[in-house]
Amino acid sequence: MNPLRSMTGFSSSKTHFADSELSCEIRSLNSRYLEIYVKLPYAFKDLEDTAKSLIRAKIDRGKISCTVSFSAQDPMMQRLSLNTGSVTMYTKLLNQLRAAAGIDAPLQISDFLQFKDLFVPDEQNLLDDHFLQTFETLINDAIAQLDVTRGAEGENLRRDLSERLDALETLTGEIAEMGKGNARGEFEKLYQRLITLVDEGKIDRNRLEMELALISDRVDISEEVVRMHSHIELFRENLAQGSPIGKKLNFILQEMHREANTISTKNTLIEISHRSVTVKEEIERMREQVQNLE
Repeated sequence: MNPLRSMTGFSSSKTHFADSELSCEIRSLNSRYLEIYVKLPYAFKDLEDTAKSLIRAKIDRGKISCTVSFSAQDPMMQRLSLNTGSVTMYTKLLNQLRAAAGIDAPLQISDFLQFKDLFVPDEQNLLDDHFLQTFETLINDAIAQLDVTRGAEGENLRRDLSERLDALETLTGEIAEMGKGNARGEFEKLYQRLITLVDEGKIDRNRLEMELALISDRVDISEEVVRMHSHIELFRENLAQGSPIGKKLNFILQEMHREANTISTKNTLIEISHRSVTVKEEIERMREQVQNLE
């Protein structure tokens, strides 16, 4: 049986590079599609696409948030460079502000210190091949741990869905058995109502047989029961295939719900009505669970 994965999970990993610590946290939530958000230190901004590619290669569906932190212990790793582009931009904006406010005083160094991006880590010799390998290993480790947590939750969902499938199968079998006498029961009710209004000797038996045939066709649920059993078996087979399977299972449940509605509409027996309600409740619970599957 292939692994089934939930879309919710959390993982973290740590490693060291040049006496400094790199850490990665990945959070995964439900989503109809694959959404990836990566937050990196400014010095690693060029590695965003690398991180997304690594995640995309292992995960098919979910809202993924990946955060990488860098804690430099080696003073040589803490060297900063002046971000001249930001300095030019803030100088222009501050001069415009002075002009608009009618301030004659010249700009001071203190006016710039509130802006955090004026100084950036020195990237020289930092993003070399050795660092890139370390970075990729860090991300892959976090993804592997995330896969473990998502897999554990996925197996819990598999057990729950399997139990609900068994319940659906039992209910459908009971409905099928009760439905066998549905047409005859409906006919008997109509016949008893008819003879209270019309002399029994005047009733056309041929016409009654024709009406019975029409009633039988109108309340017959055998086709819906067969399709329901087929959908249950298809759901079970796909559940065994493992992720990614969430979207397909959701589609099968839609078809199950359609058959349950048709059975409920055709039915005239209170016992079948009660079971139809329970069937639809179980299907809705399964749909809620399937929303969590990758």
